[in-house]
Amino acid sequence: MDNNSAFDEKSWDEFCSNLQQAGQQILNNTPDDDLDKAEGYRYLARLTHSALGRFIESPQPLRPSFSYNSPKIGGDNPDYLYGSATISGQYDYIIRGKVNDAFNVGIGSYYGGLGAGKGLLCSGYLILSDLKKDKEGNFEIVVSKTEQGDNWLPLVAESNSLLVRQTVLDRLTDQPADLSIELLNIESIDIKPPQPLNGKKFEKSLQTAGMFVGGVVGQFINWTNTFKQNPNQILSTDPKLLEFAEGDPNTLYYNGYFDLAEGEALEVTLDPPVCEYWNLQVANYWLESLDYMDYNTNFNHSNAKKDTDGKVRIIISKSDPGAQNWIDTAGHDRGCISMRWIKAERDSQPETRLIKIA
Repeated sequence: MDNNSAFDEKSWDEFCSNLQQAGQQILNNTPDDDLDKAEGYRYLARLTHSALGRFIESPQPLRPSFSYNSPKIGGDNPDYLYGSATISGQYDYIIRGKVNDAFNVGIGSYYGGLGAGKGLLCSGYLILSDLKKDKEGNFEIVVSKTEQGDNWLPLVAESNSLLVRQTVLDRLTDQPADLSIELLNIESIDIKPPQPLNGKKFEKSLQTAGMFVGGVVGQFINWTNTFKQNPNQILSTDPKLLEFAEGDPNTLYYNGYFDLAEGEALEVTLDPPVCEYWNLQVANYWLESLDYMDYNTNFNHSNAKKDTDGKVRIIISKSDPGAQNWIDTAGHDRGCISMRWIKAERDSQPETRLIKIA
């Protein structure tokens, strides 16, 4: 083997050191609670699993495909099906899709990455209403640096990934959109078989995986520490937090932190604006969505019940208060809150108050 490609065993030690440092961040920031602590280390394990799959296996931009194995990060929305594909800004692609029961589909092109450099930055974004579709809900999107066709998703030279957010209002019954992606003009590209594993490239992959885990842990611990400064409130999210994790540009984000003593609940009053979609959800201390398939951990515009004054009142608590809109914290005394208004005609500040459960 060429010495210029030889693997340096120290890189493995550095990878393990990065994981240990991330674990120390978890330990230094965990509440004095067994559930929160155990979830913190599970979070670290999940991020490590995702990073190894993403960076060690090295998906090929010349053979792109959508994966829906995204970890729970940053208050992931239970109504969203998150997908991703590895691409390169040097090539052109075509996405073919069918809407099915999806309420919305957002597809963005991105460069950079969570926990690295300037964070994750968007180079183009489309939603379902932007797309020209046929009567059966079929559509095609050209992904390229130069404008092409009716449905065009822009790239820049640094673009490295596509991220998908499908809004599925009822995860138990609704069929998500079908999406596929392939390279355009493949006949003009000289695709060669991959070379045997290069030790130096593997070192770089290990380094990237370790930095991703540590960067994500640090980034979202900072979010939680920011939110908990105003307990039991829901406030407009600081743009400085969002600039390192660009979300849907059509969304107004709010976040909060609940901290409930025994017998307490948090009442949230919403005055929903005219908008395409809204939701309110709870997450654990590490900003992972809770078990939304077995517990009722969120409400959206389609399933929340309004009071006679047109407002929506939602109770967040561990035990059932008998309210028409109850978010179950699934055994958690504390955690984070996320709320989204999408394509809203106006902003609207949620109101909160602590109440006692009789």
